[in-house]
Amino acid sequence: MIIETERLFLRELTPEDLPTLRAILQDDEVMTFYNGAFSDEEVQNWLDRMLARYEKDGYGLWAVVLKVSGQMIGQCGLTQQEPLGKPLLEVGYLFLKEYWHQGYAAEAAMACKEYALGALGADELFSIIRCTNRASIAVAKRLGMFCTEYFVKHYRGIDMPHFLYRIRRDEKLEIAYIADYPEHIPTCASWMYGMWGSQSGGSFQGSLQKITNGAGKEAIPITLIAFNDKKPAGTVSLWATDISDKDLTPWMAAVYVHPFHRGLKISLALIDRLIDEARRLNYKEIYLQTGNAQDLYRKFGWKEIDQVDSPYGIASLMRLDLTK
Repeated sequence: MIIETERLFLRELTPEDLPTLRAILQDDEVMTFYNGAFSDEEVQNWLDRMLARYEKDGYGLWAVVLKVSGQMIGQCGLTQQEPLGKPLLEVGYLFLKEYWHQGYAAEAAMACKEYALGALGADELFSIIRCTNRASIAVAKRLGMFCTEYFVKHYRGIDMPHFLYRIRRDEKLEIAYIADYPEHIPTCASWMYGMWGSQSGGSFQGSLQKITNGAGKEAIPITLIAFNDKKPAGTVSLWATDISDKDLTPWMAAVYVHPFHRGLKISLALIDRLIDEARRLNYKEIYLQTGNAQDLYRKFGWKEIDQVDSPYGIASLMRLDLTK
């Protein structure tokens, strides 16, 4: 046994686990994000790679076993991956379909995170997830991970857009409601005014009022603030409207990262978190306007639906379907 949790234990896979591995890796629904089920040969190769990883690294994907019955219900563990050309430690998992939605994936992955950052002494841990795999994204967030990268992986003959999620042993990034940090409202207002208000006839007081009005949690407007190493680093808001002549709601607006904190992918984490907020409030869609950041938002599935006039010129009106 490698790891024990309340309901599970994790152990190394053995050749005797091949039938269960086949049941997992040859289920089309389980393997949706791998572009379909594996052949017998691919399953055998998968097992052989895990056995080799145990010998080389001392870890790999382990069998997840129910304590109460001794039955293997999935696999979860740690592997070395190179999605962006450099090695990183990833937590991954796959479970038999009948054991989905019972918290087993999160329970096993959390234990693997603690093992990686504790017993293995890793400084950071990652999760590589297809952009459309909302269930795995939810697990990554339960581990405290942040979205830090977007990339396209070519696998089994097709291009697959992925997000890279990350947690560090000494995580310096935090995203919170501005409502919990009202002392930083003037800072966020100064960012908003400097970036947008001063160019469109606005005022600092107007920006201050917008952020103050957005200092809530249970209804829009809502403003989030990112801290990097406990310093205010960025902000994003969810507003009822951003274009007065458009009968559309809600809007993601005022995505901003301070220059001192750029290059750390904080904008990805802010956008990702605000989409969660819109879903939490049961919105089915969300809108934004942007003049030059269309590619950034397309990574999250936003689609351009119109061109609009803005104080800064022609902008793209974009929509995200939150039901997918």
